[in-house]
Amino acid sequence: MSLAADDNDQQLGNPRLLRRDDGRLHLFWRILLGWLAFVAGLGLAVAAATVGGSYGLSTLGQQILLAVVTTSVSVPLIYLLRRYADRRPWRGIGLSSPPSGLPYFLLGIGFIVLIMAVSLLLGSALGWLRIVDVHLPVPTLLVILINSMIAFFYEAFPEEITFRGYLYRNLNTRFPRWLALLLQIVLFVMAPIAITAWMVTIGIGTWDLITTEYIISLIVFSAALQLSRLVTNHLWMSIGFHLAWLEMVRYVIVPSSSAIVEVEYLSPLGSYLISIGSVIIGVIFLLIWSIRKGIDWNAIVPDSDPIPEPDQTSALPVEASNGGNEQTS
Repeated sequence: MSLAADDNDQQLGNPRLLRRDDGRLHLFWRILLGWLAFVAGLGLAVAAATVGGSYGLSTLGQQILLAVVTTSVSVPLIYLLRRYADRRPWRGIGLSSPPSGLPYFLLGIGFIVLIMAVSLLLGSALGWLRIVDVHLPVPTLLVILINSMIAFFYEAFPEEITFRGYLYRNLNTRFPRWLALLLQIVLFVMAPIAITAWMVTIGIGTWDLITTEYIISLIVFSAALQLSRLVTNHLWMSIGFHLAWLEMVRYVIVPSSSAIVEVEYLSPLGSYLISIGSVIIGVIFLLIWSIRKGIDWNAIVPDSDPIPEPDQTSALPVEASNGGNEQTS
């Protein structure tokens, strides 16, 4: 199946290489431009932070710059693509308004707490780690608060909007859910590789961070995030999941007296269990959830909710949080 052969465009030999008869860009170009929107935003953010660091900008200032540039570049570009390349409403990617999405955002955080608790119990039972103490240090809580805001705009929000929202939604108009999920994972893994290659080319980066462990973590993390989006039909679930996991592995469960849950790794497997194994446990839980929900993994879901003409906007229905015609069961 070809990406250019979009949902309702099956005409062989179509001379229009960019647009379909209805004015939408072909799927191939929508996927490519959506992926480039994120890569461009993150690449510019990294370049800006690197230049800022060379001029004495503090670490916190660089982190804020990364967050501001990534979201302010990537998210508007994705919105413009959805509006003018897809010609479909923004709600179709699964992002409801913040008030209606808050329960799902909290559900994503709660889900991370659950799988981390399971990971700690499993690691303790296997002798891979030991829970030393539980603290509530005010400095760490303040750091978590500040870093959560930075991580939200630098990582969780733009990545979920792009990969689990826009790109997956477009892929699922042509490919079954299981294949759309796998293709989304490939695109997600390719993004940091492409940015690293660009940084190496211009002399401000190295390949040291692109390790086998890093690639595996990207694969399982992307799978878990997409599954959380699918089982709830809300992108806020994956945003909450994403943000909470980052804070967990950075500040909450770490071998330090400043952590919320101070652990001691008795085996290297203990560290892997928290950083990667917890996400694999999450994937297992989410797959069971999807089975109980009865998700049809072979379903191809057309994006058949076009944006109305200006004189029809008054007849718009109230925006649904599930993105129009998309069904999960």
